[in-house]
Amino acid sequence: MAVHIEFEGYVNDVRNYDWGIVYDCSHQQRQMNKSNQWETVGYDYFAVSVEKAVPGVEKGGKVRVQGTLKTKRYEKKDGSGTAVALNVRGVSVEPLVKPASVSDMQELWPTVKEIPQDNAPF
Repeated sequence: MAVHIEFEGYVNDVRNYDWGIVYDCSHQQRQMNKSNQWETVGYDYFAVSVEKAVPGVEKGGKVRVQGTLKTKRYEKKDGSGTAVALNVRGVSVEPLVKPASVSDMQELWPTVKEIPQDNAPF
């Protein structure tokens, strides 16, 4: 039985093969702490396989991935035991556009200025 998976993460590396592309992605594990603030408590790493390159998906970019999960046990290279690899056969990999920063906007409109939070009109 195939396990469906969906997550948002970042592309750490792109590997090209004759049969397709593998996007090495990381996903933050987040939880709320005692102060009701979200914090990162770990990362999951996935090798996402697709048959052909997805336009707009590149190293360092943020993506949304949907696909089927397959796990595989392997011996660690350092000889310290076994580990589990998380592999995803990508059904959909789409780039997510990061919100524009003030400096990005200033390239288009040089008069754009950042408004301090305490002076915001709303």
